[in-house]
Amino acid sequence: MFLSFCLLILCIIALFTKDNHRLYEKRNLTDLVKWIAAIAVVISHLCTFYMHSATLATECRFGSLSVSIFFFLSGYGLICSYNLKGEKYLKGFLIHRMGKVIIPLLTAYAIHIPLLKIINNRGGVTEAIQSLFSTNPLLPYSWYVTEIVLLYLLFYIAMRFVPKYKLITLSLIIICMMLGMLLTKFPHWWINATPCFIIGMWYCQYECAIIKQIGKVKIWNLLLLIILFFCIYRLDIIQNNVQILAPWRYTYASYYIVNYLFIILAVYILQGVNNIQKLKVKRNCYYEIYLIQGSVFLLLSTTVNNRTLFFTLAIISTILFSLGMNWVNQKIASLIKI
Repeated sequence: MFLSFCLLILCIIALFTKDNHRLYEKRNLTDLVKWIAAIAVVISHLCTFYMHSATLATECRFGSLSVSIFFFLSGYGLICSYNLKGEKYLKGFLIHRMGKVIIPLLTAYAIHIPLLKIINNRGGVTEAIQSLFSTNPLLPYSWYVTEIVLLYLLFYIAMRFVPKYKLITLSLIIICMMLGMLLTKFPHWWINATPCFIIGMWYCQYECAIIKQIGKVKIWNLLLLIILFFCIYRLDIIQNNVQILAPWRYTYASYYIVNYLFIILAVYILQGVNNIQKLKVKRNCYYEIYLIQGSVFLLLSTTVNNRTLFFTLAIISTILFSLGMNWVNQKIASLIKI
């Protein structure tokens, strides 16, 4: 309920501001959104796995929604950069762009492996490598960064070697990858936000035309969309009153549909809200926040028993450690000239 209310307020603000700049011109705003989304994932994991509250777990299951924003903006950013720079963007792409993702992943593993060995007497480099693309990687919650690396690689291959219909080909390849994950029974969180990467790419391609259509949206359109979003996001409430929707297949389908509705609302908000000129995220430590949270949870779980204190310290520690990791990662990137 709280999330739906926040979306309604933000949509109303966007309705009256009606900024027509493209998303790549709102770098400060999108960086802030990615930072908030990363923190939202941490909060979602804490409420789901550590707070022992069914109410909190149900109300704060917005981790997948936050990841969908990242996938959308990643797909958008890649196509936008390619359209602006052309083939020059692909030169050094594997080293420069993917290095910015792989370096945080490696440093996070360098922290987590010895920590896991000390606390639980398990783990190691071999196990980390073997579980890297598994449904349960050794580094908790790192699947997102692993999948982003894979999507970046597919983007490079399609743009570099496919002569025509690059975007269509890339989209079909990603869909085939998703089908493969479904057939091999990967967890739904590996799959349900991935289409948002495709949506981001196509949104960038037709952004100007979409902006014109966004300007025609009425308040009642937004209200209906938010009501639909709430009904699917909190399908458990609907299922209690509408028994025909009770079977598991409807719950599973909702994991996918809710992300797409959320992206529509998020795009409307991002497109309508003015860029934040005076507020700038100086350290883009989104990947580090994703990657270090598992180590922070592991460390605190051995020392802190009070759940409220655990929750507070986990968020603060994750932010501080991620800032430190980001500083180290930038130094490493500078040293090896990435």
